[in-house]
Amino acid sequence: MQRKKHYYRAITRRLLIAFFCLSIVPIVSFAWIMKDSVEETNVVKLTELATSTIEHRTEVIAEFLKSKIDLLSMLVSLYPEDFFFNPKNVERLFLAMNTQGDIVDLQVIDVTGTQHAYVGPYRARIEGKKYDDALWFRETLISGVHVSDVFTGYRNTPHFVVAVTDPLKNYVLRATINSSIFNSLLHSAQLGPHGDAFIVNRAGELQTPSLLGKTELSEMDRKLISFENLSASLVTATDIYTARLLDKGHWLLILKANIADSLDYYLRLRDRIILIVIVISLISIAAATCTSLILSRNFERSDREYAALSLQLVQVEKMATVGRLAAGIAHEINNPLQMITNQAGWIGELLPDEDPALVKNFGEYQKAVEQIKHHVRRAGTITHRLLGFSRKMSSQKEKVQINDLLEETVSFVEREAGYNNITIVRQLAENLPGTMTDGPQLQQVFLNLINNAIDAAGQGGRVELSSKLKGAGKLVVEFADSGPGIRPEYIKQIFDPFFTTKDPGKGTGLGLYISYDILKKLGGTITAENRKNGGAVFTIVLPVIGYEPPKERERCSPAESMKP
Repeated sequence: MQRKKHYYRAITRRLLIAFFCLSIVPIVSFAWIMKDSVEETNVVKLTELATSTIEHRTEVIAEFLKSKIDLLSMLVSLYPEDFFFNPKNVERLFLAMNTQGDIVDLQVIDVTGTQHAYVGPYRARIEGKKYDDALWFRETLISGVHVSDVFTGYRNTPHFVVAVTDPLKNYVLRATINSSIFNSLLHSAQLGPHGDAFIVNRAGELQTPSLLGKTELSEMDRKLISFENLSASLVTATDIYTARLLDKGHWLLILKANIADSLDYYLRLRDRIILIVIVISLISIAAATCTSLILSRNFERSDREYAALSLQLVQVEKMATVGRLAAGIAHEINNPLQMITNQAGWIGELLPDEDPALVKNFGEYQKAVEQIKHHVRRAGTITHRLLGFSRKMSSQKEKVQINDLLEETVSFVEREAGYNNITIVRQLAENLPGTMTDGPQLQQVFLNLINNAIDAAGQGGRVELSSKLKGAGKLVVEFADSGPGIRPEYIKQIFDPFFTTKDPGKGTGLGLYISYDILKKLGGTITAENRKNGGAVFTIVLPVIGYEPPKERERCSPAESMKP
């Protein structure tokens, strides 16, 4: 058996290695080199294009802002302070300087934050407002010139302003920039349908709308974009990020180019070639693997299954013989038990007719009758269990209560455990739902695991049985012992046929294999592991399967159940 297994494994390895080296490696290498070359060339060209684009846009935007600052500074230098405090003068200036419509309004505010003149569409909203606590106002008084971040202000509309002061800083001349015209400066910076361009401040807040409709920076954007490292573009698997400072570092212009947009044709070609290579490789590997493994695996599987089936059939025949013997004994015992029950009942019916004063020990007779009935019922319960255990395992599913099945199984081995001073502890959850399964086969699994736990626990040991409901559809049953546990290298082999850790002659290695097979057919699972405090634990998980009770169910008395 071992020689055959090693022989076919050696052939399988040689075939797979030769096929992989001669065919798969060259194909994959060629595809990988081609893929990298095309992508690298495209990334270099796209990076150069993104760099030139953002340099040009930076110059355009900087020139736009500078022109507005220069215009306001020129007006402040040309006219005296009293001129700007006259609303009519400010209105004439606004009409003269706003021929292109890139300024929304013009406003004059003194050093105390009081507005003296305003020209624009928001007069009603800002009339009589104070600006002494506005951030942009304080920044303007400090630096003399200021370009604000986008804010809503008193007008409740997102906007940003350009503001300057006179040389003595007695007042501020403020102009609100037309956002539509300013945002249009970025439209030509979009490289491809998935490219993007926008301006953010140092807090990472958008100052212009994203061309792709984003309302805020993603976490990936925040990680990739840095104000401190702008000398080189940042290249990811999908995008190229380029950034430049604006307004003396107050803003950052970010341009994102999508690699796939510029590599659309090459990507489609590359993806087709890679797909073809992958499909050919998978088909070839699968064919070679199947061809080389089929003989060795079939021989190994057939030998193992034949031996396992032979021993399993012997075991089944033994169980069937024991079952028939138990059933015969149970029937033979039930007949005298029924007679004893009838006679005891007859005596019980006659005693009330007697005169207690004339019958000596009348009370003792009544007590003796009840004792006879009690022990007959106990004997009847034992024979009933023997009959149930000896039923033929026909895989007929019925409603099963897990706790009841555990209790009945424990009753078979509890006396033997007591002889060895082994404690069986039950931790069974109450009100567990019933499930449709094969009770006799499941009981065989329980009995096998309990016997194994008793053997592992040894003299004076401890066996713990527990049941619980996991979620809404899983029943979990655990069988734990206080024995030495399972060696780590045996865990993966514990359910293999003919594998046993018991001494020679004490185990066939089929108990856990048969249990695993039964649970698999019932839709459940079984796992084994060692406990932290010592010993092993086997865990069974069974699905809760609904059932429909029969319309008419025959019920019989305990006495009738003992009838042959």
